[in-house]
Amino acid sequence: MSSKSGNEHFENLVLFLVVGGLGLAGILYGAYLFIPFLLFYLAPFVVVSVVVGIVLRMAGAPGDGVGSLSSSKAVVTAYAVMLCLVGLVFFQNLDRAKVLDAKGKLTNQVVVDWPELNNWHHAWRVRMYTDAPFESLRAKAKMGVVYDRLEVGWIFLVGMFLGGPLVYWFLARHDEETVNAIVDGLVNERTKSKRDQLKTKEDNLNQIINQSKEKLEAEILSLRRKQAEIISENQSLKAKLEFAPDIPRPSESVKKDGGVLDQDIF
Repeated sequence: MSSKSGNEHFENLVLFLVVGGLGLAGILYGAYLFIPFLLFYLAPFVVVSVVVGIVLRMAGAPGDGVGSLSSSKAVVTAYAVMLCLVGLVFFQNLDRAKVLDAKGKLTNQVVVDWPELNNWHHAWRVRMYTDAPFESLRAKAKMGVVYDRLEVGWIFLVGMFLGGPLVYWFLARHDEETVNAIVDGLVNERTKSKRDQLKTKEDNLNQIINQSKEKLEAEILSLRRKQAEIISENQSLKAKLEFAPDIPRPSESVKKDGGVLDQDIF
Protein backbone atom coordinates (compact mmCIF):
# COMPACT_ATOMS: atom_id res chain seq x y z
CA MET A 1 0.00 0.00 0.00
CA SER A 2 2.78 2.43 0.92
CA SER A 3 4.58 1.74 -2.38
CA LYS A 4 1.41 2.42 -4.36
CA SER A 5 0.72 5.63 -2.43
CA GLY A 6 4.30 6.79 -3.00
CA ASN A 7 3.97 6.18 -6.74
CA GLU A 8 0.77 8.24 -6.84
CA HIS A 9 2.46 11.12 -5.06
CA PHE A 10 5.38 10.95 -7.45
CA GLU A 11 3.09 10.91 -10.48
CA ASN A 12 1.19 13.90 -9.11
CA LEU A 13 4.45 15.75 -8.55
CA VAL A 14 5.66 14.99 -12.05
CA LEU A 15 2.28 16.06 -13.50
CA PHE A 16 2.39 19.29 -11.49
CA LEU A 17 5.92 20.04 -12.70
CA VAL A 18 5.01 19.31 -16.31
CA VAL A 19 1.86 21.45 -16.22
CA GLY A 20 3.64 24.20 -14.32
CA GLY A 21 6.55 24.11 -16.77
CA LEU A 22 4.21 24.30 -19.75
CA GLY A 23 2.29 27.19 -18.15
CA LEU A 24 5.51 29.03 -17.37
CA ALA A 25 6.78 28.44 -20.89
CA GLY A 26 3.50 29.74 -22.31
CA ILE A 27 3.70 32.85 -20.15
CA LEU A 28 7.32 33.42 -21.15
CA TYR A 29 6.53 32.92 -24.83
CA GLY A 30 3.58 35.32 -24.63
CA ALA A 31 5.73 37.89 -22.82
CA TYR A 32 8.34 37.78 -25.62
CA LEU A 33 5.58 38.40 -28.14
CA PHE A 34 3.80 41.06 -26.09
CA ILE A 35 6.77 43.22 -25.08
CA PRO A 36 7.50 44.49 -28.63
CA PHE A 37 3.80 45.18 -29.15
CA LEU A 38 3.70 47.01 -25.83
CA LEU A 39 6.73 49.19 -26.52
CA PHE A 40 6.21 50.00 -30.19
CA TYR A 41 2.43 50.00 -30.57
CA LEU A 42 0.46 50.10 -27.32
CA ALA A 43 2.63 52.62 -25.46
CA PRO A 44 2.64 55.14 -28.37
CA PHE A 45 -1.11 54.63 -28.74
CA VAL A 46 -1.62 55.49 -25.06
CA VAL A 47 0.65 58.55 -25.29
CA VAL A 48 -1.09 59.83 -28.42
CA SER A 49 -4.53 59.22 -26.87
CA VAL A 50 -3.60 61.14 -23.73
CA VAL A 51 -2.15 64.06 -25.71
CA VAL A 52 -5.18 64.25 -28.02
CA GLY A 53 -7.59 64.02 -25.07
CA ILE A 54 -5.76 66.79 -23.18
CA VAL A 55 -5.73 69.06 -26.25
CA LEU A 56 -9.45 68.51 -26.81
CA ARG A 57 -10.10 69.10 -23.13
CA MET A 58 -8.16 72.37 -23.18
CA ALA A 59 -10.15 73.47 -26.24
CA GLY A 60 -13.52 72.44 -24.79
CA ALA A 61 -13.09 73.20 -21.10
CA PRO A 62 -15.91 75.43 -19.80
CA GLY A 63 -14.79 78.82 -18.52
CA ASP A 64 -16.44 81.65 -16.65
CA GLY A 65 -17.98 83.45 -19.61
CA VAL A 66 -21.03 82.73 -21.70
CA GLY A 67 -18.98 82.00 -24.82
CA SER A 68 -17.14 79.14 -23.12
CA LEU A 69 -20.37 77.24 -22.52
CA SER A 70 -20.64 76.46 -26.23
CA SER A 71 -17.24 74.83 -26.77
CA SER A 72 -18.15 72.45 -29.58
CA LYS A 73 -16.70 74.78 -32.22
CA ALA A 74 -13.33 74.93 -30.47
CA VAL A 75 -13.27 71.14 -29.99
CA VAL A 76 -14.13 70.44 -33.62
CA THR A 77 -11.55 72.96 -34.83
CA ALA A 78 -8.79 71.51 -32.64
CA TYR A 79 -9.67 67.97 -33.73
CA ALA A 80 -9.68 68.95 -37.40
CA VAL A 81 -6.29 70.66 -37.09
CA MET A 82 -4.73 67.61 -35.41
CA LEU A 83 -6.26 65.28 -37.99
CA CYS A 84 -4.91 67.45 -40.80
CA LEU A 85 -1.43 67.42 -39.27
CA VAL A 86 -1.48 63.63 -38.93
CA GLY A 87 -2.54 63.27 -42.56
CA LEU A 88 0.14 65.65 -43.82
CA VAL A 89 2.94 64.14 -41.75
CA PHE A 90 2.20 60.42 -41.93
CA PHE A 91 -0.08 59.74 -44.91
CA GLN A 92 1.37 61.92 -47.65
CA ASN A 93 2.93 59.95 -50.54
CA LEU A 94 2.00 56.52 -49.20
CA ASP A 95 3.68 54.52 -51.95
CA ARG A 96 7.08 53.36 -50.77
CA ALA A 97 9.91 53.17 -53.24
CA LYS A 98 10.67 49.56 -54.35
CA VAL A 99 14.18 48.12 -54.58
CA LEU A 100 15.12 46.50 -57.89
CA ASP A 101 17.78 43.88 -58.43
CA ALA A 102 20.50 44.01 -61.08
CA LYS A 103 18.11 42.66 -63.70
CA GLY A 104 15.50 45.32 -62.95
CA LYS A 105 13.12 42.95 -61.22
CA LEU A 106 11.25 43.83 -58.05
CA THR A 107 12.54 42.50 -54.78
CA ASN A 108 10.81 42.23 -51.43
CA GLN A 109 12.75 45.23 -50.15
CA VAL A 110 11.40 48.76 -49.92
CA VAL A 111 12.92 52.13 -49.22
CA VAL A 112 11.68 53.39 -45.89
CA ASP A 113 10.94 57.03 -45.25
CA TRP A 114 12.41 57.13 -41.76
CA PRO A 115 15.40 54.76 -41.89
CA GLU A 116 16.73 55.72 -38.47
CA LEU A 117 13.48 54.71 -36.78
CA ASN A 118 13.27 51.49 -38.77
CA ASN A 119 16.90 50.58 -38.03
CA TRP A 120 16.44 51.22 -34.31
CA HIS A 121 13.31 49.04 -34.28
CA HIS A 122 15.09 46.27 -36.16
CA ALA A 123 18.15 46.38 -33.88
CA TRP A 124 15.92 46.17 -30.81
CA ARG A 125 14.10 43.13 -32.23
CA VAL A 126 17.41 41.41 -32.96
CA ARG A 127 18.61 41.96 -29.40
CA MET A 128 15.25 40.84 -28.03
CA TYR A 129 14.89 37.59 -29.95
CA THR A 130 18.50 36.47 -30.44
CA ASP A 131 18.80 35.10 -26.91
CA ALA A 132 15.16 33.94 -26.68
CA PRO A 133 14.65 30.50 -25.09
CA PHE A 134 12.53 29.24 -28.01
CA GLU A 135 13.66 28.44 -31.53
CA SER A 136 10.60 30.03 -33.12
CA LEU A 137 11.35 33.26 -31.28
CA ARG A 138 15.02 33.20 -32.28
CA ALA A 139 13.88 32.90 -35.90
CA LYS A 140 12.08 36.23 -35.54
CA ALA A 141 15.45 37.93 -35.07
CA LYS A 142 16.21 37.19 -38.72
CA MET A 143 12.86 38.50 -39.97
CA GLY A 144 12.70 42.03 -41.27
CA VAL A 145 9.72 44.02 -39.97
CA VAL A 146 9.08 47.50 -41.34
CA TYR A 147 8.41 50.10 -38.67
CA ASP A 148 8.25 53.36 -40.56
CA ARG A 149 6.27 56.53 -41.05
CA LEU A 150 3.11 54.72 -42.17
CA GLU A 151 3.04 52.38 -39.16
CA VAL A 152 3.48 55.28 -36.77
CA GLY A 153 0.78 57.16 -38.67
CA TRP A 154 -1.71 54.34 -38.13
CA ILE A 155 -0.91 54.45 -34.40
CA PHE A 156 -1.61 58.18 -34.37
CA LEU A 157 -4.78 57.73 -36.40
CA VAL A 158 -6.20 55.03 -34.12
CA GLY A 159 -5.26 57.13 -31.11
CA MET A 160 -7.13 60.11 -32.54
CA PHE A 161 -10.25 58.17 -33.47
CA LEU A 162 -10.45 55.89 -30.43
CA GLY A 163 -8.15 56.72 -27.53
CA GLY A 164 -8.29 60.53 -27.71
CA PRO A 165 -12.10 60.80 -27.55
CA LEU A 166 -12.17 58.32 -24.65
CA VAL A 167 -9.61 60.37 -22.71
CA TYR A 168 -11.54 63.55 -23.51
CA TRP A 169 -14.78 61.95 -22.30
CA PHE A 170 -13.05 60.90 -19.07
CA LEU A 171 -11.68 64.39 -18.44
CA ALA A 172 -15.03 66.03 -19.27
CA ARG A 173 -17.24 63.68 -17.25
CA HIS A 174 -18.07 66.41 -14.70
CA ASP A 175 -18.61 69.23 -17.20
CA GLU A 176 -22.39 69.11 -16.76
CA GLU A 177 -22.11 70.05 -13.10
CA THR A 178 -19.59 72.77 -13.94
CA VAL A 179 -21.83 74.19 -16.68
CA ASN A 180 -24.83 74.17 -14.34
CA ALA A 181 -22.84 76.05 -11.72
CA ILE A 182 -21.69 78.60 -14.33
CA VAL A 183 -25.24 79.07 -15.61
CA ASP A 184 -26.55 79.54 -12.08
CA GLY A 185 -23.86 82.12 -11.42
CA LEU A 186 -24.65 84.01 -14.63
CA VAL A 187 -28.38 83.93 -13.89
CA ASN A 188 -27.82 85.22 -10.37
CA GLU A 189 -25.52 87.94 -11.64
CA ARG A 190 -27.87 89.13 -14.38
CA THR A 191 -31.03 88.98 -12.27
CA LYS A 192 -29.53 90.49 -9.13
CA SER A 193 -30.77 94.04 -9.83
CA LYS A 194 -34.26 92.82 -10.72
CA ARG A 195 -34.39 90.64 -7.63
CA ASP A 196 -33.29 93.58 -5.50
CA GLN A 197 -36.02 95.75 -7.05
CA LEU A 198 -38.62 93.05 -6.44
CA LYS A 199 -37.40 92.68 -2.87
CA THR A 200 -37.69 96.44 -2.34
CA LYS A 201 -41.22 96.46 -3.78
CA GLU A 202 -42.16 93.51 -1.62
CA ASP A 203 -40.83 95.25 1.49
CA ASN A 204 -42.74 98.43 0.60
CA LEU A 205 -45.95 96.48 0.01
CA ASN A 206 -45.52 94.66 3.29
CA GLN A 207 -44.98 97.98 5.04
CA ILE A 208 -48.12 99.48 3.43
CA ILE A 209 -50.14 96.37 4.31
CA ASN A 210 -48.93 96.45 7.89
CA GLN A 211 -49.74 100.17 8.22
CA SER A 212 -53.20 99.68 6.71
CA LYS A 213 -53.75 96.70 8.94
CA GLU A 214 -52.81 98.68 12.05
CA LYS A 215 -55.08 101.54 10.97
CA LEU A 216 -58.01 99.18 10.33
CA GLU A 217 -57.44 97.42 13.63
CA ALA A 218 -57.46 100.78 15.41
CA GLU A 219 -60.71 101.79 13.66
CA ILE A 220 -62.28 98.44 14.50
CA LEU A 221 -61.25 98.84 18.14
CA SER A 222 -62.71 102.35 18.21
CA LEU A 223 -65.97 101.13 16.67
CA ARG A 224 -66.19 98.34 19.20
CA ARG A 225 -65.69 100.85 22.02
CA LYS A 226 -68.42 103.09 20.60
CA GLN A 227 -70.67 100.07 20.23
CA ALA A 228 -70.05 99.16 23.85
CA GLU A 229 -70.83 102.75 24.93
CA ILE A 230 -74.06 102.80 22.89
CA ILE A 231 -75.14 99.46 24.37
CA SER A 232 -74.38 100.74 27.87
CA GLU A 233 -76.28 103.99 27.19
CA ASN A 234 -79.28 102.07 25.84
CA GLN A 235 -79.37 99.89 28.91
CA SER A 236 -79.21 102.99 31.13
CA LEU A 237 -82.05 104.66 29.23
CA LYS A 238 -84.18 101.53 29.46
CA ALA A 239 -83.65 101.45 33.20
CA LYS A 240 -84.58 105.14 33.56
CA LEU A 241 -87.71 104.74 31.45
CA GLU A 242 -88.82 101.73 33.39
CA PHE A 243 -88.58 103.32 36.83
CA ALA A 244 -89.62 106.95 35.99
CA PRO A 245 -92.91 107.90 37.90
CA ASP A 246 -94.21 110.48 35.43
CA ILE A 247 -94.12 108.21 32.48
CA PRO A 248 -97.25 106.09 32.09
CA ARG A 249 -96.83 102.41 31.87
CA PRO A 250 -98.23 100.64 28.88
CA SER A 251 -100.62 98.78 31.17
CA GLU A 252 -101.91 102.03 32.73
CA SER A 253 -102.53 103.85 29.47
CA VAL A 254 -105.27 101.39 28.43
CA LYS A 255 -108.71 102.45 29.86
CA LYS A 256 -111.35 99.98 30.71
CA ASP A 257 -114.67 100.39 28.86
CA GLY A 258 -117.59 101.20 31.27
CA GLY A 259 -121.35 100.54 30.87
CA VAL A 260 -123.93 102.75 29.30
CA LEU A 261 -124.78 104.51 32.56
CA ASP A 262 -121.16 105.32 33.20
CA GLN A 263 -120.78 107.22 29.98
CA ASP A 264 -121.34 110.94 29.80
CA ILE A 265 -124.07 111.66 27.28
CA PHE A 266 -122.79 115.08 26.69
